Amino acid sequence: MHDLIQLMGMDIVKDEDRDYPINRSRLWLRDDVLDVLSEDKETKAIKAIVLQLPEPKDIYIGPDAFTKMKNLKLLILLNVDNSIQGPIHLPNGLRWFEWPNCGLTLEFSHGPKKLVGLDMRNSKIKEAPRHFKDLQNLKFINFSSCQSLLCTPNLDVTPNLKELDLSWCKNLERVHESVAYHGNLQFLNLHSCSKLHHFPDVLRTKNLLFLDLDCCSKLQRFPDIPGKIEGLRELSLTKTSIEELPASIENLVSLEDIDLSHCKKLAILPPSIYKLENLENLNLSNCSKLMKFPKKEEDSSDPHAKTGFPQLLYLTLNECNLSEVEFLENPSCFPHLNRLDVSGCHQLKQILKIPRKLHYLRANDCKSLSKIPSDIHHVQDAYLPLCPKLVNNGSAVNDLVNLEHFYPRGHFLLPGGEMPWWLLPNKEGYLSFTASKDLYKKIVALVVSVVFRKEHESDCQFYLRSFVNGKGMTCYDHGDYDYPVSCLDHVWLDRWEPCELWGGLEDAFGANNRSQFQVMISAGGTGAIVTKCGFRLICKPLEEDLEILLKDDQLLDPALVYEIQNEDCQTSLKEADFAKPGLATKDTSTVERCRYSLLPLDQRHVSPGGEIPEEFILVEDGTISFMASQDLYYKFLGLALCVVVGVEGGEKEISFDIVPHIHGQRRNGLSGTLSSFDSDQVWI
Repeated sequence: MHDLIQLMGMDIVKDEDRDYPINRSRLWLRDDVLDVLSEDKETKAIKAIVLQLPEPKDIYIGPDAFTKMKNLKLLILLNVDNSIQGPIHLPNGLRWFEWPNCGLTLEFSHGPKKLVGLDMRNSKIKEAPRHFKDLQNLKFINFSSCQSLLCTPNLDVTPNLKELDLSWCKNLERVHESVAYHGNLQFLNLHSCSKLHHFPDVLRTKNLLFLDLDCCSKLQRFPDIPGKIEGLRELSLTKTSIEELPASIENLVSLEDIDLSHCKKLAILPPSIYKLENLENLNLSNCSKLMKFPKKEEDSSDPHAKTGFPQLLYLTLNECNLSEVEFLENPSCFPHLNRLDVSGCHQLKQILKIPRKLHYLRANDCKSLSKIPSDIHHVQDAYLPLCPKLVNNGSAVNDLVNLEHFYPRGHFLLPGGEMPWWLLPNKEGYLSFTASKDLYKKIVALVVSVVFRKEHESDCQFYLRSFVNGKGMTCYDHGDYDYPVSCLDHVWLDRWEPCELWGGLEDAFGANNRSQFQVMISAGGTGAIVTKCGFRLICKPLEEDLEILLKDDQLLDPALVYEIQNEDCQTSLKEADFAKPGLATKDTSTVERCRYSLLPLDQRHVSPGGEIPEEFILVEDGTISFMASQDLYYKFLGLALCVVVGVEGGEKEISFDIVPHIHGQRRNGLSGTLSSFDSDQVWI
């Protein structure tokens, strides 16, 4: 509801009776509610009470205070404590009752009850209210964090129930059998019921849409599914003690997401899991007893049966005990698999085949991995650090990453101390070249590579900065490689499109039709020791006049240029990539406004005070201006800014906008908010 509409409604209610709250239809102010409760009179006017106190407070409420409100439909009490003992009586016409931390039992009068919503989260109830069997209109129950609750109520008496939230009931041991066949139940949340050990053996709840059994650490068995359940799309079983899934899991025909991560006792997956035709995400990370992923069983009776996992996009198997991944070799399975993670599978010895549409492969710290497929260059991102046997077995980067296949792809991190032979070595990690406008348009990508070793327990990052005619254009950070210290060298290999590095540059060439382009790679933190760098420019075929220009004018080193033999092939590849939903050519020529909240915490500081530290030079008008040569510019590490903000007349929110310019042209800006303060502050 919009604030203005809410205020208008409040004014209308106040106009019902300005002097006597007991004659109004809705109450929400603390004093008005207390006045009505203290009068202890009957009233037919009040339909709703919503009292939300800023902090817990004890308020006297008589046992029959609400039964005297004959037309009360809505009762919400938040942060309200009641010191009286005994039950609290509620009118039969009440539709919604919400009182977290309620320490009282509930009583209703005789006759039909109209209650639809019952929210008693974090209360001290040990069982459902005494008249629970009469609450046949109930649709929503929230008993979450009720630590004294031992068993769920019998849901046979609530045929209209849709949502049951029992999450964080840490002493709940049993789920009543009625849950298994309830006709209308859609939402069942048992998250973090750490003592739950009994769940119905069979699940027939055909309308179930959501089931959460996360962190039910004593639950050892998942129920059988004798018939199809078409509504359930997410199944979360993380950190349970389940040892296997039943073959009838195939009857959860609409499942899109299964999370079995950290199920330390899970050892068996049934082959019938391949029949989940809508499954998109399967997470089995940290299932340390899972030694084998099942293979698809061919159905000889139906030669036209659909492929296995026809919609699966993400398969996560890290920290499992797999020794082989032969299930990937079935050509009829995983037709759309996009991401595969087998990191930390220390027994895994080889990956012989990968699905043809795989874009992302993560296999770091696979200590026994000695062989990977020769067509790994089709993967867009391959991350395989700490796999020493790959190097020992001769899987060199030159064998795995061919330039013809690599340039339309993305990001590789592989073990080994050698760069691909087709890269031009560069000790300084700094590339500079001159190009005409026509030559620049021929550049398809810049391939960069860094060979490094991690020798310290700290962040390991790399920064790639680009410049045009000395003007900073972009800065990308790559890495944050958090794997342990290792004496093993690794190769980082990446490719960038010109628009990502240098922008559109329609007006950057000037009268002489020349521009200077630079790229600089540097290591961040203290974790990385860089030993080698390399670059290569990938270009479309150069016409004869451009080749002559390149040779005569010596715009750049010809060895730096690699010409694509089939221009049409590259064009079709790029068009295919950008035809995917959600992808578009990135335009870095526009001004980018960065968010202050995204800066690292160690780069922003606010403290009370009114004086600028002596390390800073005072600038009266809030503007600084200076000139710098290119060599001096490359020495810059950053700009430290200090602002003293004076606050007068009460608490104020401080916002700012930093606008840099180069040669009068606005560059990327930084804006944001520092929060609210009621005294002077020093912002650095």
